[in-house]
Amino acid sequence: MEQQCLQCNKSFKGRSDKKFCSADCKNSYHSQHRKNTRTEVEEIDGYLHRNREILALLMGDGVKDTIERSVLVRAKFRWEYCTGIYKNKENKIYYIVYDYAWMEFTEQKILIVRKWKKA
Repeated sequence: MEQQCLQCNKSFKGRSDKKFCSADCKNSYHSQHRKNTRTEVEEIDGYLHRNREILALLMGDGVKDTIERSVLVRAKFRWEYCTGIYKNKENKIYYIVYDYAWMEFTEQKILIVRKWKKA
């Protein structure tokens, strides 16, 4: 049965589940897909690291602080990027960015907490 290579579109014969005409085409195809994924992940990782830097800078050596939302807005904090979400017993939602977490304390105040302090 003739099939089309997913990489170069050449026709080839082989097993019914074969998708590539050669090992080179298979490697090229998967390499390109990994490159696309890596680029997207690097961009998102950059936003996460930047958010962490902003929170760390604002916190200094502290473990807990409340700041104005506008301070984070001016620092270009990306609200939509976090590494996790935690809901406490009072149903308050904390957005985690690595070892920091933030929560909307009021409409204009943001509570920032460091999950653990390094020794």
